[in-house]
Amino acid sequence: MASVWHDVRYGLRLLKREPGFAAVAMLTIALGIGLTTTLFSVTYGVLVKPLPWPDADRVMRVTESRRGQQGRLRGTMANGSFLAWRERASTIEALGGYGVNGNSMTVSRSGMEPVRVVVGRATPSLFQVLRAKPLRGRIFSDTEAPMAGLGAYPDPQVVILSWGVWQEWYGGRDDAIGAVLRIDDLPVTVIGVMPRDFAFPTPEPRAWLPMPIGAVKDGKVLRLQIFGALARLAPGASPDQASSEATSRARSAPDPGMAAVAMFGSTAPSDISVTPAIAAMTADVRPAILLSFAAVGLLLITVTANIGSLQMARATTRRREMAVRAAIGAGGPRLVRQLVTESAVLGVGGGLLGLALTVAMIAALPAILPADFPRATEIAINLPVLGCALAISLLVSVTCALFPVAEAGRVDLSAALASDSAASSGGAWRSRSGRLRTAIMAVQVAVACLLLVGASLLGRSFLSLMHTDRGYDPVNVLTARVDLPRRYVGPLRAAFADAVIDRLRAAPGIVAAAAGNALPMVSGGSNVGFSMPSPRDPALTLQVQTMVRHVSPEYFAAMRLRLLQGRLLSDADRRATRPVVVVNRSFAQRYLGARPLGTQLPLGFGEGRPNCDVVGIVDDMRQGDVTDALSPEIFASYRQHPDRLTTAPLILLARTAGDPMAQVPALREVVRAQDPAVALDSVMTLEERIATSLARPRIYAVLFGGLALSALVVAAVGLFGVLSYAVAQRSREIGIRTA
Repeated sequence: MASVWHDVRYGLRLLKREPGFAAVAMLTIALGIGLTTTLFSVTYGVLVKPLPWPDADRVMRVTESRRGQQGRLRGTMANGSFLAWRERASTIEALGGYGVNGNSMTVSRSGMEPVRVVVGRATPSLFQVLRAKPLRGRIFSDTEAPMAGLGAYPDPQVVILSWGVWQEWYGGRDDAIGAVLRIDDLPVTVIGVMPRDFAFPTPEPRAWLPMPIGAVKDGKVLRLQIFGALARLAPGASPDQASSEATSRARSAPDPGMAAVAMFGSTAPSDISVTPAIAAMTADVRPAILLSFAAVGLLLITVTANIGSLQMARATTRRREMAVRAAIGAGGPRLVRQLVTESAVLGVGGGLLGLALTVAMIAALPAILPADFPRATEIAINLPVLGCALAISLLVSVTCALFPVAEAGRVDLSAALASDSAASSGGAWRSRSGRLRTAIMAVQVAVACLLLVGASLLGRSFLSLMHTDRGYDPVNVLTARVDLPRRYVGPLRAAFADAVIDRLRAAPGIVAAAAGNALPMVSGGSNVGFSMPSPRDPALTLQVQTMVRHVSPEYFAAMRLRLLQGRLLSDADRRATRPVVVVNRSFAQRYLGARPLGTQLPLGFGEGRPNCDVVGIVDDMRQGDVTDALSPEIFASYRQHPDRLTTAPLILLARTAGDPMAQVPALREVVRAQDPAVALDSVMTLEERIATSLARPRIYAVLFGGLALSALVVAAVGLFGVLSYAVAQRSREIGIRTA
């Protein structure tokens, strides 16, 4: 042990005499270890770490598709299939449903100002699937989530709070159980509090309401409903067996008819897939994480080769020292131990710096990662991450030590002792070690070029996404969501929207104002499915799947949509006039013939006249992710069909002459003047919403760009170091040539 400590001190003295080499080597190792450990932390926390539920490997995501096409909301299933499988299931213990997207609701209690809170929806059986037990109180009972018939969904009577809300509103007191809250003007009773680590389906919901399921009665689906679903496998059952059983049960469920076209785009038989929940939750980010981990692995190889090359060049200058040590009795194992110890000192120093870099990068990740990045809260410094850092440090140390050990093993004692200095030996590029260093540098430059090419391709793809044609002009457009109280139904919602639009258009700095139930990156309107004769061949019947956007006629001017044929909706389109709609290019190309204008669509909301005339065609408008395929859309005026404005949030938008955010106070004042009880939510510019939707491509481009730049810097530093040692090695030759 004493001799090992002596080797450590000697290695530290050598590094002290060569501060430049020590700094470059440790910082290079720290960069490689820091990036690799950070990516390992992301990979482990997101893809590998078990979900925080008992026997989480048996929790499965259930997804329904028809003819390979999933529902309008990805990863969902229909209520008919859900009920048919739940009633006769042998491969699962429980099947639970939940709302895929949490709703922002107004919550108030005695002595507290109303606040906006994200509230989730869940069936009582979902807590059985997750085996989640409340910290206080109880979970929902089946009677508190009754089946929904043809009328309105039954109002919730109870609510379960998150741990954070319990602490914030009630100070962690037990009297929270039984307290009454008002959620969107409805009184609900608190029956339970979930543990601190419970968050589902995302970390956003701070409370949960029971989710009713649309009932099946007399062999008919009273209303089609799609939602997320989780199942817990029975002992001994496999996902494939559960998929087969679920598909069989779903195909025996009542046929929802054209409603299936609205949700799935087809009336084909259902197919149910059952996949592990962790794989389903991370499917969108898994390829990018694995590719990033592979890229950082290449960077680590570059770092190791760089340090090894520097160590080999340094060992060349220490040939005389190694020869002297061998001459006075140091055997091969003793020299190897010395060199390995010196390399370990470098590795440990670089590893500690790399761990500090890892801590800093992981602390910065929450501000960098997109808000919808799955399992981001699981990325942390833990034992597996520390073990990874230690293993990488040891691997780099041992690998880098092999280079000087191999060089020391080829030392010729007579030649080394006869030479007056290490610098006198020439032929740096003709020697075996010189050729090896040259090969190592070539590999480093090749890896750096590979990463640079990949980063440039990702960067170009991201720029293409940023500048793609979205069919509208997002510049200087202010948007906001308004969740109106329950008393606003149908015509009252339309009247509220019209009053706000009139006030906004009169405000200075507002170029155009509009309202509706749809806006890119905010809301998608309503799903509609119907059948109609094909305009190209009347003998054929088309199954039409589309989205209907109920908007004000000013919507087209506010969004600056391009009119291709016909006319736009106008203020003259009212309840007393013939129902008209405007369709987008995709709808016209897919479902309409050579003369699309005047085609009648059986939409069923024409106040006694079920058909609506197509009066115009606008260019396609991307409603969500710009990488998604364009889909058919229909625009209808809510002034002509006010009853179609249901309980969905109302979307306001205003095109401004200058900075849109400068108009936020005016927008709030207009809404407050119309109804003081109504508040704005999600106030953002349209450009900000686009930037948010591109958060994942942006972080991938930045990540690969950083890795490529790091590899280039490492290769440049390694090339500089090797050339410096090569020049120092040939200093006598260069001096003679100069003389």
